[in-house]
Amino acid sequence: MNLFALTSSPGARIVRFPLTQELQDEIKTVFEEQHKAFTADIVETVEFDGRYRPDQGELLVIKNFADVDGLATAVKNPLAVELFDPNAHSLETVKAFFTGNPDGGEQVLIQVFERRRLIATKNVAIFFSGNTFQRMSDAGLTLDNKLLAILDGNDLKFQSFHYVRRVFDVEDHFKEATSAEVKAFANHDKLAAEDPAAFEAGANSLVRRKIALILQSGVLDNFTAEQIVATAQSFKLEIKTTKGGKIALPSNGTELRRLLRFLDEDYYESPLSQTHFVSNSKRVAD
Repeated sequence: MNLFALTSSPGARIVRFPLTQELQDEIKTVFEEQHKAFTADIVETVEFDGRYRPDQGELLVIKNFADVDGLATAVKNPLAVELFDPNAHSLETVKAFFTGNPDGGEQVLIQVFERRRLIATKNVAIFFSGNTFQRMSDAGLTLDNKLLAILDGNDLKFQSFHYVRRVFDVEDHFKEATSAEVKAFANHDKLAAEDPAAFEAGANSLVRRKIALILQSGVLDNFTAEQIVATAQSFKLEIKTTKGGKIALPSNGTELRRLLRFLDEDYYESPLSQTHFVSNSKRVAD
């Protein structure tokens, strides 16, 4: 049983932790149980596109994931991986821990590591042993109680993109509009911004993600401004237009988010009750 750390250090992206046999057995049991909990009752994997949050029984998956740091290679050839040395490496650079699937196969089981789990010795760290508290002379850590993700061949399976992005560079899979794309959006022939440059400068991460999804969907190219405004009215959402018939991009942040959510088709109507809803997660129905 080998335990590896993925770090933020360019010189030692992956290090292997030396473990006693007793600790190896304990960690193996921990990862076995966490693997079972992670995969329990999973009935479907949904390809990640940034628009859907998984329900119970579902996992997100990034297919053809680029394992640029070589986690799978480290698991296959552990002796080629540098051993952790407290004089050369710092626990503060650790982003994640990982190991191979104890049940066999080529899966890599991954835990995120947060700095709050680091037991540092810069301050006074103590532990209870022999009916008394003693000062820790060396740094330590605690493992997480769940898996972050499983690298299964070329598929990265996970539940929370928020935590996965802390460990892996997956921004290409959850695209934010570039400055050029935000400017192009503000200058679209069906939209009107009072000050396109100010609109681009004030576009935060949420706005940029929505713009990227709207541009990707082609909704502005497939529907007229009149169609968009009329449909919005059926949801009691007022969209203001200019004298020239263009959709006015609000300068108010709340109003802008409402418009962007509508253009990204977050509004929907229940087919049974005809109740109107706003969704923060969606996928195309089969």
